[in-house]
Amino acid sequence: MAIAGFAIFLLGIIFVIVSPINKRKNARCSAQTQGTLQEIRKWKNSKGHNRHTYIYSYNVNGIEYKMKSTILSSEIKRTGDSCTIWYDPAKPKKAQPFHYESSKVYTIILIIGIVMVLAGFVLMGIGLSR
Repeated sequence: MAIAGFAIFLLGIIFVIVSPINKRKNARCSAQTQGTLQEIRKWKNSKGHNRHTYIYSYNVNGIEYKMKSTILSSEIKRTGDSCTIWYDPAKPKKAQPFHYESSKVYTIILIIGIVMVLAGFVLMGIGLSR
């Protein structure tokens, strides 16, 4: 039980750290342009599961940028399709193929992370007391 508690605790810590970082990135990526899915790179993780990296290209002020993402835009069906790319107007190289209008999703992830941290502590305490 202590090991499960520790794993839940660590995952909760990751959620607590990642949520505010992604919330700020989402807020900064407020401008949009049209981009194209250039390539889909397939690879296997350490457990042998198939994973994908999506390579997008987009243009801002006459400069072409490329972006890697593990997220496929909901507008894409295949390589060569166009989609909306959200980018940071101050740093157009920072971009993402999605944008949340509300920050509620990040608040929910943060709350889940806090609950997981607390649950992890409880489970570790139960496991260590046995």
